[in-house]
Amino acid sequence: MSDLKGKCVGFDLGGRNLHIAVRNRKRPGRIVVTDTPEGLVRDGQILSWQAMSDFLKDLRKQEKLRVRDVSLVLPQQACYFRRFTTVYMTAEQLKFNLPYEFRDYITSGKDEYNYDYSVVETVRDETGAPKELDLLAGAVRKDLMAEYNAMFHRAGFRLRAAVPVEMSYINLIRAAGQESHGHCILDLGHTGIRLYMFAGDRYESVRALDYGYAEVQDAVADHFGVDPRLAETYLKEDYEKASALPACQDIYGSIATEVLKAVNFYRFNNQGKELTHIHCCGGGAKNAVLLETLRDVLPLPVEDIGEFWGEKDLPEGAPLAAAAVGATMQ
Repeated sequence: MSDLKGKCVGFDLGGRNLHIAVRNRKRPGRIVVTDTPEGLVRDGQILSWQAMSDFLKDLRKQEKLRVRDVSLVLPQQACYFRRFTTVYMTAEQLKFNLPYEFRDYITSGKDEYNYDYSVVETVRDETGAPKELDLLAGAVRKDLMAEYNAMFHRAGFRLRAAVPVEMSYINLIRAAGQESHGHCILDLGHTGIRLYMFAGDRYESVRALDYGYAEVQDAVADHFGVDPRLAETYLKEDYEKASALPACQDIYGSIATEVLKAVNFYRFNNQGKELTHIHCCGGGAKNAVLLETLRDVLPLPVEDIGEFWGEKDLPEGAPLAAAAVGATMQ
């Protein structure tokens, strides 16, 4: 994680669509959302670094992206990220001990990872002396970061920061000045749907559902007898009311039920950390019928993440590229 000043470009490369957010000074200037070429990314992993580099190089020229500094959203499959409490340590002691905090996840080759952390809070005893540290910490393979660095360099960019998606959302919360109450960010992504829980700007937990928005596209593809890419267009344009097909509405109901279970579980286990809104992002956030189903089932207001941010002049596509926008604020 690294502070960026001035202009930069946020990249979210982990899904079916590639999301780019250009930051001009302190605010997002332009959003680019484009299809990722078939076969380049699977489950958040880049399958061909050279091909992705070539694609980004062409995209840079096509979109006239003159800003070179990049802040990358690390897909969840690419890094470990957790919140934990430990005894108070100096920065030097933390550097030595961080790898051991990931021993349940990284069982061998600890030296093959880069580690970074952010202090959520320093807990003090009754005398005011530091007692514990509440930390957010991440770990990512060194060879993976070397691949990302080389890929962006070949495409004409400079990788300056890499952040877990949870940190991107924290940046959005802080930019919105919404640290005083709890948030649930619901990412209605193509390959997976995830709920991120925050107490103010403090990350609490994430819950992954056994659904992805791709299931809705597959239902539309089956109904019309078309391929999933064309089905995605049908949904965006609501061709012949594709979004309201009975098969789709069954999926919406299942998604809403699973989100309700996750929200209730969080509220039961986090008394005093009430959620006040559910903020939707990702491709499914543009599906009005899905959002209406969520509003009918869930006990909290369901909003577009652009409304949560509170900016009236956000560039078009910002809710789809929310993580990329947050990465530019690192």
